[in-house]
Order: sequence, then C-alpha cells, then structure tokens
Amino acid sequence: MRKLWEEICEISRRDFEEIYRVLDIVIIERGESFYNEIIPLVLDELVKKGIAVEDQGALCIFGNLESTPLICRKSDGGFNYASTDLAALWQRTTQLEADQIIYVTDVGQSKHFEAIFDAANRAGWLDKKDNTKIRLDHVGFGLVMGEDGKRFRTRSGGTVPLRSLLTEAQSRCLESLQTRSSDLDDKELLEASHIMGIAAVKYADLQNNRSTNYVFSYDRMLDMKG
Repeated sequence: MRKLWEEICEISRRDFEEIYRVLDIVIIERGESFYNEIIPLVLDELVKKGIAVEDQGALCIFGNLESTPLICRKSDGGFNYASTDLAALWQRTTQLEADQIIYVTDVGQSKHFEAIFDAANRAGWLDKKDNTKIRLDHVGFGLVMGEDGKRFRTRSGGTVPLRSLLTEAQSRCLESLQTRSSDLDDKELLEASHIMGIAAVKYADLQNNRSTNYVFSYDRMLDMKG
C-alpha cells in the first residue's frame, strides 16, 4: 500500500513541478506526510503543558469557554488537519527558527488558524532567544465560485485545473499575436505568448479584492483587453 501511495505522490509531484516551471517558482516540498512522525511528539508536549486535554475521548485545545475546541486528535486516535498544522508550526518555529510565518488560505479558515496560533503562543513556540516573538499572519482570500454560485471544491473534482488554465491562456495569446503584423519569428511568438498568458492570469486574479468571493469565468480570466 505504501509503495502505491509513493507512486501516486510521484505522479502528482511531476505535474506540480511542471506548473512551478511554467510559473518560474522554486519551492522546498513539505507535504502533509512530512510531519507525520512528529505529530505524536508535538501533541504530547501540548498535553504536558496543560494546553491539550482529553474530552469525550478526543484530544482538544480550548481557547475560552465560548469558543469551539480545536480537536487535534480524534476519539478513534486518528489525526486531522489540526494535528498536522500544529506539528508544522512547531517544526517551523523550533527547528527552522522562522522569524515570520504567513499562511495563505481561504477566509473560511480564519478561526481555525486563530486557534492554532493561540495554542502555539501558549506553548511558548513563538518566543525567540532575543525576547521577541515570531510573527504569525493568516492572509485569507475570498472563495472562487462556479457560475452556479457554489464554491469550487478540489475534492469533488469540479475545479478548473491550473495547468489547463495556463495552457489555454498561452494558446489564446498566441492566436492573438498571430493575427497582428509582427516581426517576431515563431520562437519569439511562443515566448511572448507565454509571458502574456501568465501575466493575464495573474492580473485577473490580483485585480479582485483579496477577501471577496468571485465567480470563475474562463473568458474573464483570459480577457486580453485592458
């Protein structure tokens, strides 16, 4: 089973790396599984410090009496997103010794990260040797909606793959350039269409208010006017 999982990861990795290449992005890969081995250690530390407590069989972190507890280990012993996020934050603060950590997710996860950040602060993970604090920021963005008004969900398979969007953007730019009189040769046209296509997609996304939901439209995202 593990071998099959590793093969699936490698297939995904190759596809992601192609997108990174197109966007000229370099990353250090840290998938969720990277933190699996340290999750029990991190949760044990939170228990010893009295931050995580057992409640109805689950391991929970309570912020205050009014808030919903952050469940960091399910009643069946399984781990969840909170488990991984806590382990990742511990690793970034204690091992990487980060000065600032920025989380970029949709605004719907703001409460979740408030609880994660609060737990980290209470655990002392944010305290630096020079008596300053590691800065944590959650940059929330609006949801991308389908034309039916429902949010795009990656797990349901109803989203538009980024790779397809980038390919279509470059294709439309190339068609547009080919209709104009130009001294560019074929190679230069391809290079220009690549630059214009990527820029068009970035501009279409960045022109929106960061925290406002918007309806995805191929034609709007790839509008070459303006």
